[in-house]
Amino acid sequence: MGMLGSWGDFGSTPVASPQDVKENGLESLYTGHRRVLIDAAQSVLGCRARAEDVVHDAFLKLWESGDRHAIEDPLRYLFRMVRNLSIDRLRRHALEGRYSADDELLDELPAPQSGPEQRAIGQLEWQRLQLALGELPERTRTVFTMSQLEGYSQREVASHLSASPTLVHFLLRDALSHCRSRLEPEAA
Repeated sequence: MGMLGSWGDFGSTPVASPQDVKENGLESLYTGHRRVLIDAAQSVLGCRARAEDVVHDAFLKLWESGDRHAIEDPLRYLFRMVRNLSIDRLRRHALEGRYSADDELLDELPAPQSGPEQRAIGQLEWQRLQLALGELPERTRTVFTMSQLEGYSQREVASHLSASPTLVHFLLRDALSHCRSRLEPEAA
């Protein structure tokens, strides 16, 4: 079963009484049981470095709670915190691994290629967008250009134009609506 048996069974691990904690403090409780706590966390995480981080975090949480909580068995409480933090860290690590792309796989993907036909279509679309923007009032065109083509935030555009962010939002909405109507093919 391992050094501790199960998480709820501390086996030969001494149980610290509240009196021991008051006399010796949380620091001695931590230093006296640190290795066993790390071993327990490592059994969940599979990594000694992550286990050390979890034990440290658990101790800091217990330390920061101070006298706010009357803890009957601080050592058992610390083991429970380590267990819970280990499980949380393991879940987060698994989730991050699921959504992160492997850099080597990205390097193997071919770069998107555009042929002459795609480039010609892109140029025609760009010209149509330029014509649609030319139909807009100057202020609305400026809002569109700054926010959609130059990458400014709506707040930055508002500051540049000395206008409210709400007005910029409405001008951008109108510009986008106008451009969509000009660029989308007509329904047959």
